[in-house]
Amino acid sequence: MTKNTTLNNQLLDSLTTFIKFFNKYKLIIYIIFMLFLYSFLILKINNLDQVSFSANSKTNNTVAPAHINQAIINQLQQLQNNNVNVKALFEQARNNPF
Repeated sequence: MTKNTTLNNQLLDSLTTFIKFFNKYKLIIYIIFMLFLYSFLILKINNLDQVSFSANSKTNNTVAPAHINQAIINQLQQLQNNNVNVKALFEQARNNPF
């Protein structure tokens, strides 16, 4: 039992010493930590900025054009012809896509 209490007292003393040290130098520790963090981020961004892509990687990433069903196109054209408001919207969208 006394062995455990001496061990607990030693741990408590060590913890108290660490807390005192940390409280005394917490601003310096924080500044050093932030400097390391910013340095790491700057190096990481620099490494990512210097990555070069080969010509093959750019051409392999082409996107296939979307396939639109002909029945849907026909139905949209039929609706466009039947309704004047819809026809005006289609004409406006063709003239100004933005």
